[in-house]
Amino acid sequence: MRRHLLWISLCLCLCSPIVRAQVTYPLLLSGEERATWNFTLERGTMVITGICLARQTEQGLVGSVVNEFGIHFFDFTCTDDRVKVSNVFSAMDKWYIRRVLKKDLRLLAASKAYKTGRRRSLSLALPDSMSLQNNKYGITYRFERLQQ
Repeated sequence: MRRHLLWISLCLCLCSPIVRAQVTYPLLLSGEERATWNFTLERGTMVITGICLARQTEQGLVGSVVNEFGIHFFDFTCTDDRVKVSNVFSAMDKWYIRRVLKKDLRLLAASKAYKTGRRRSLSLALPDSMSLQNNKYGITYRFERLQQ
């Protein structure tokens, strides 16, 4: 009897259609393909403000951060929970700054939850805002949704 039940359940599993879950990113709101955010990066007395544009592509999440005057700060790409930071503003283009940006953006742009640990604290108030505090380096990232 057990063999028959095992055989039936195995056949049902193999015959049922494979349903893949929709990958959701915190930077993209439920089911949307594009999102626009007011972006603020604070460290001590330094404050960088701008706009973060993010969109879903076939490869994953692609985004860019630009300030109000059109100066390009950096681009990021999130594929398979790996973040790549490129085209970094020349004053910020250091290997250690890129590494911190990658690790922090991984929490905000990942399709699955990561442990924030003691060094980072993430607060989500979706769909309106979210913020990430990097306690080790004293960096705060704030995202507030732009109304379109």
